[in-house]
Amino acid sequence: MRVLNKLLLFFIFCLSLNANTLEEAQKSLNEKKYAKAIEQFTDLALHEDSAKAQYNLGLMNYKGLGTKENKELAFFWYEQASNNGNVEAMNNLAYMYSIGEVVEKNLKKARELYEQAANEGYALAQLNTAMFYERNPTKENLNKAFIYYEKAAKQGVIIAQNNLASMYYYGKGVKKDIEKAFQWYTKASNANNEIASYNLAMMYYTGEYVQRDYDIAVSLLEKAVENDYKTAILKLADIYRIGSIVSQDYKKAFSLYEQAAKQNSLKAMYYLGLFYYNGYGVLKDNGKAKLWMKRAADSGHQRSKNFLELNEL
Repeated sequence: MRVLNKLLLFFIFCLSLNANTLEEAQKSLNEKKYAKAIEQFTDLALHEDSAKAQYNLGLMNYKGLGTKENKELAFFWYEQASNNGNVEAMNNLAYMYSIGEVVEKNLKKARELYEQAANEGYALAQLNTAMFYERNPTKENLNKAFIYYEKAAKQGVIIAQNNLASMYYYGKGVKKDIEKAFQWYTKASNANNEIASYNLAMMYYTGEYVQRDYDIAVSLLEKAVENDYKTAILKLADIYRIGSIVSQDYKKAFSLYEQAAKQNSLKAMYYLGLFYYNGYGVLKDNGKAKLWMKRAADSGHQRSKNFLELNEL
């Protein structure tokens, strides 16, 4: 019995030693000691068949951390880790299959891997599974998308919270429920999701479900603008240009259109041209007016084309 106890203690010691080795390897990775981390993870992956070590080797080869970027080797290690049940590897492997990265594109395989990881409770895979189903919007797929968005949203995935709100708002995959849409948009907006902030702003702007409140709407739009969300930037620019719910402010509108133009918004380019032409919020400059109008027109913006035909610059 004494010998058996000694063997058991030795076995427990060996297990703790291996756990510490994995912990040390993770510590090396966190401290950006990449060469050391690769050496430690490789030892664990080969000799202990550690799924976590295999996943990290996949990640490091994919990103080129401590080694040359090697997507083929990343795929190999992700596959090993996935076969050993690592949900993060399943998710990343699914992504590679979904875009055909170093492997033939296989959407069926991608969906299976996403869903496998999602059903194991991995929140990011739940989001990806939901998005996968939503992109193929049959009634059955939208029902599944809703289920996985809800799972991910309840785990705190902010994008899923916004998307779940939209499912409720439009009645996609679930009965339309504006109250629940409002609740999930609010939750996502409070977590600084710019799309949710915009969607919530528009509910306050139109008075849908909540009492119309332009001050809150503008505040939420400004929050979305801080995260450079183009749709919100354009809406807020229009609000300051028109001046019906705020004091008209051409300078603010110009600045916002300028911000949106950097994201290649043709509408914003048109208004920059118009502002320069009329001297709204900026010194009148026909040269710059022509530059912006032409840039938008050359990209197919009809109002800019019409303006250039009717006005000499």
